[in-house]
Amino acid sequence: MADNQHPNPNQWWFHRRLMAYMSIMGLYLVAGSMLLGSIQAPMVPLAQTLCYVFSANLLYYYGGNAVEYLKGKS
Repeated sequence: MADNQHPNPNQWWFHRRLMAYMSIMGLYLVAGSMLLGSIQAPMVPLAQTLCYVFSANLLYYYGGNAVEYLKGKS
């Protein structure tokens, strides 16, 4: 695309928002499992990796929001 725009920005932001909500839900699930002690010692590296992935998804979404906001101000 020459103008570097998504063909349907509303759909694009909707999917990004869903991804962010699922990441928050995943972080709550992993944190709850850790607090309740249902994650066994061999599963801790997997839980840590999931937390990193979910956090990266949130940074991607909220970073995109910040960029869009700053683009609109200038």
